[in-house]
Order: sequence, then C-alpha cells, then structure tokens
Amino acid sequence: MILPSTLLVIGIHREELAFGRAVARQLDPARVAVLEIPEGLSGQPPPAARRFQYETLHRALYLQLLPHVLNRHRLLIDLHSGSDPQLGADLICADPALCACLRRAVAGAGRLAGLEVRVVPLGDEGADLHARTIIPPQVWHNPAFRYLGLEIYLPEPSRSWAGACALAGELIAIAVGCDGR
Repeated sequence: MILPSTLLVIGIHREELAFGRAVARQLDPARVAVLEIPEGLSGQPPPAARRFQYETLHRALYLQLLPHVLNRHRLLIDLHSGSDPQLGADLICADPALCACLRRAVAGAGRLAGLEVRVVPLGDEGADLHARTIIPPQVWHNPAFRYLGLEIYLPEPSRSWAGACALAGELIAIAVGCDGR
C-alpha cells in the first residue's frame, strides 16, 4: 500500500478534536492520511505553577509523532483551531520554499478572497522570524519532512464549522499541492 505524502494530525489539543474530525471527513484518504490523537492535551494555558509539566508533556506528545511521519510522509500538517471574530487562518512553517509557495497559492486562490489567511514563518529563539513554538525542533525543523501548523480561526465554533471546514480543506489542498512541487 502506498501512503499519501501528507499526514494530517488532529487532536493534539483535545478541545480541537471534534473540529479536526469534521475536517478529516472531507479529505481524500488517497491524498492525505490522518492521525488522530484520541487523548491530547488541553489547549488552555495552565497556571504558572504547572507550566513546566505542561510544556514537557506537550514536547513528549509531539516527539511521539516522529515514528508516524519519518520514512512515511513528506509533509506533516498539524491542525488547530482558535477563535476570532472573523473566519481566517495562519499557516505556520519553517521551510522557506514551502512558505513562498503557500504565499503564492493563497494569493492566487479566488475562493480565499476576503479572508485573512497569513503565512507565518517559524524559527528558533533569537531568529528574525515571526513565530516561536514549544514544539520540539525535531518536529518543526526536521530535514526528513516539512512541518506546517494550520490554525483555523472560528468566529463561533458551533455555528461556523461548515465554512471553517471548507477553509481548512482548501488550505490543506494548497499545502499538498505545494509539497508536490
């Protein structure tokens, strides 16, 4: 069996699993494999006294993704959802070529007109880039595959999932296309 070149991971944050499942249902399994984390961490920031424990568990969870990606997939898409008054998305990536392709494709996608979709470079502390993460660099900066964090902003999660799922599907298709180039 030939695996798709892209792996979508859903449920890293347990509050986002239902949205991830809704997005995954619309995807073609021949183009995108899905890895569901059934018992992810809370996406809510813990109190300061538990921050170290939370960050340690967060890193460990991400490191457990490596056997699912290495030598199997070229692109790992890490799906998340947040809230914002406007439907929109951030595509967060450390690979300059993938960022450039995503920017061109998003700019040329008529279906995304009027939506705020940003491509945000990812880097280490001290790097002159826009985003930082507690995700281990073995995941977001691995030479064996490319990492793309996909944050979909939902105006009201219970009522706007159809539009948000369509947006996520469109952006995943764009990322798959960029990875294939």
